[in-house]
Parts: sequence; structure tokens; C-alpha cells
Amino acid sequence: MSQIQVNGPATGPGVSTLANQPPWLGLLAFFIPFMWKPVAHTMSVVNHTLVPGMGHYYSAGVIGVIGFIMVWTGFRKNELTGTLYGFMGGSFIFMGLVEPSFWLFADLMNVAPLIVDGVYVLSPNLLLMQASATSFFVILILLGADKDTRCRMFLWFHRNFRLRPNPPTPGYRRQPARIAALETIMISWFFYILIITLLDPRILGRDHPFTMFLFWAMLAWGLYLVAFKLAKFRAMGPAIRYAIPVAGILWFNVEMAAQWKWLVELWIKPKDYPVEDVAFALLFLVAMLISNPPTADRGAGNAATTTPAGAADS
Repeated sequence: MSQIQVNGPATGPGVSTLANQPPWLGLLAFFIPFMWKPVAHTMSVVNHTLVPGMGHYYSAGVIGVIGFIMVWTGFRKNELTGTLYGFMGGSFIFMGLVEPSFWLFADLMNVAPLIVDGVYVLSPNLLLMQASATSFFVILILLGADKDTRCRMFLWFHRNFRLRPNPPTPGYRRQPARIAALETIMISWFFYILIITLLDPRILGRDHPFTMFLFWAMLAWGLYLVAFKLAKFRAMGPAIRYAIPVAGILWFNVEMAAQWKWLVELWIKPKDYPVEDVAFALLFLVAMLISNPPTADRGAGNAATTTPAGAADS
């Protein structure tokens, strides 16, 4: 793929040299969205547990509104800071508004869970989310019709299926906060649908050979992207946007491994594992600070440079 313009490496006082150089920059970028996954799960469980009755829907809604505020705040930031605001804002929108809405309407409509041969398989909210698959793919296709997109997946379809909508807009300036937020929401939504589909015995099932095959294929693909794509990045903003779907791929493996009882989901049992869950949160916060330390002038982080062809911006 031809080279494209992306932000230059963020440099400044207090940032370790390693964190600004390949391959460590890419690994740190991956660590941020990947480590956020257990933190987000813990936050959702705590909200659901501490706020009784319908109240937890209101508190979740507040989280979602905060997410929108973060995204809009990110519009006025430089690329790296805007990307982080967008990622966190999109995460809050999904966990505060999108995900709880399926719980809410499942409750209001008295949706029954999926029970097969006396075994509880899928909860009512997951069945509603499964039903949203068509809506998801309609939105995804229309997003892919953006002539100014730099998403690697969309560009692959444009190139290989002659689907390029129109020539890109000259001088078009993208909004990293909006891109990161939308990417975060769509990736989370997609992997929910994928995992639900795999676990549904009416379609495949947890122990279906294809489910096991996809687990190992995703693991290999995710590790390849970390080792041979993210490792080439020299700019933190684009690296984080690229890492959002990569983290989703490898977190898919974590979720499926939990289904097979290969690991314990510490992040959904904060009462049993408080020290571990606090440690996850601290590690996430440290990674965020290292990736974008407070400095008096972030101008160097906005300089345009060219990344290797294999490390194009997302």
C-alpha cells in the first residue's frame, strides 16, 4: 500500500525514549485499548451492583452523556489527545447507552432467555443484540462508502472490489476524536454480535469445530497485527486508532477462553478480586499517561510525517 500522511511521534519531557520508538510505541498503543476491556467490564458490574432497580440505567446514561462530552472536547484537541478523548468517549457511550439499552428493552418487553435442552445459553439482552446484526451491517456498509476514509478494511474493499465512491476531498481534515469514538463503538458492537452468533447452538455453538477454528485464526491474526503492523508505527495517535480493532480481535480470544473455562474472568467479579481489578485500572491509567504526558507544548505531536507502507493510519 502506498505511503500516507500521519502525525509524527509525540515527544516531550517525561516521556520515556522507548515509549516513542518502534516497536514499543505500537505495543503501548495496543496495551491501552486492550487493558481498558477489563476496566470497562468492572465499571459496568459495579454500576449494576451498587445502583438498585432501574436506577442503574440512569447512572449508565450519565456515563454515556459524559462520553459524548469527551468526544466533543476531543474535537478541539491535537491528534493524539483527540484520539484518546474519542476512544474513551466512544467507550463510555457504548457502555453507558448502547449496551444498557439492550438490557432495558429486554426487560420492558419481557424477552425470554435462550434455553436449549434445559441449559441457559443466552440472556435476553444478548438476543436483542443478536437481532441488531442487520442494522449493524447496514451502518457499516454506509460508513464504508465514505470517499475520505483511511480505514484499512474499507480501503481493501474499495481496492479489490472496485468500490471506491469518488476521489478523496483535497485538503480534507479528519476528526480523530470522532473517528476513534465511532471505531470503538462499531468494534465493540461487532464482536458482541460475533461471539453471540458463535455461542448460539441454533447457528454454531460453543463447541462447534468452526468456533474453535475461528478462535485460533483470530489469535494468529491478532498476534500478527501486533508484531508486524503495530510494531512499525512511529506516531502514537494513528497507532492507538489502529490498535482499537486489534485489541478487539485479541479480546475475542479472552472472551471465548472464558467460555471454555480456560481462565477466570476476574474483571466481572470485583467483590472476589478487588486487588486485581484495581491493578488493571492502575495499569491502564499509567499506560494512558505514558502515551500522552502533560506538556506545555504539544506542537511536535502534530507534525506530519510518513509511516511505512505496512503501518498505514486507520
